[in-house]
Amino acid sequence: MRREWSGWIRNRQWGEFEKLAKVEPSQALADTVAELELGFPEKPDRRALRKVLYLLSQAGFEPREIDVETVTAKPAAAIERAFMVSPDGVGDVVITYCHEERGRVAWLVTHLTSRLGVTSAIEETTTIDDAIVRLMRYQTYAPAPFICSEIPVDFALTRLSKAVSITKSLPPVMAYWRALLPKEVAYEHPSAALARTTIDDQVLREFMANEEAMYGWRLELGTLAPLINEMHEQQADIDPGSPSNADRWLPIFESARRQFFSEAVIEDHRIRLLDLAYLMHLKGNLTASTVLCLADNLQEVGPDSLYARHILNDSLAMYVQTLRAVNAKNQTGT
Repeated sequence: MRREWSGWIRNRQWGEFEKLAKVEPSQALADTVAELELGFPEKPDRRALRKVLYLLSQAGFEPREIDVETVTAKPAAAIERAFMVSPDGVGDVVITYCHEERGRVAWLVTHLTSRLGVTSAIEETTTIDDAIVRLMRYQTYAPAPFICSEIPVDFALTRLSKAVSITKSLPPVMAYWRALLPKEVAYEHPSAALARTTIDDQVLREFMANEEAMYGWRLELGTLAPLINEMHEQQADIDPGSPSNADRWLPIFESARRQFFSEAVIEDHRIRLLDLAYLMHLKGNLTASTVLCLADNLQEVGPDSLYARHILNDSLAMYVQTLRAVNAKNQTGT
């Protein structure tokens, strides 16, 4: 079967087969159309295909005998794909889902988090040809420092269903799409099935400090505001490990970490790590096992985990530096 025939089959462009039967009849065309005529249940499709077979017979081409029980020539599979972009600083992942319906492809692009659900959503409809081009682009899409990969459709729809179920105010475009989502939202994250390895703590610390895909991950500003204000007012060094401030600030940081990392926050950040690990795995990135170690450690010891310590320190550093920069700018302006 010629490559261009798949598009005709997908869009049911039987007129193109009819034209071809008139100008370039062949045995391959006769065999293909005969199998299609058996595979399509709708009468208008079969009628159009029988007309093509008649034209081919007039040109001397009869389809070879077909075993009806083993016919494999069916309409080209409808497009249905999904992609995910790894979490940003506040935990948003982007899931893009598309499916073909009536010769067009509908697209849904959603931003969602494990704690808030769907935070934004847009939809679009394209032709099948445009969709194929877009899908090819997604295959090579590399939105550094984030990671993008195709994901199983079942995982994408289940993840969307879970997000919809916890969203307080859904974007209007979700009214149509939610009907396509599975009703059962309980699932095990695919990262749970990935292999684990034991990794040294120092290696994990260095990884968190240098992994670009985790750049900017942080706790919410509102959560840290009281501690940040206290440190800022006293012009404290933001590094709790600094020799000049360790004795003074480390006990405060230990207490704050237990306060900030509630069960909900731990689960939110664990899902971020599992998402990142899964996307790394799909892209063939061997550091996926390192991210899984961090996720497991966070789940096991929560506020005392290497990840919790790292994120709290990084969040404080970023926010305090931002506040100082704003204050310096204001003073200069006055």
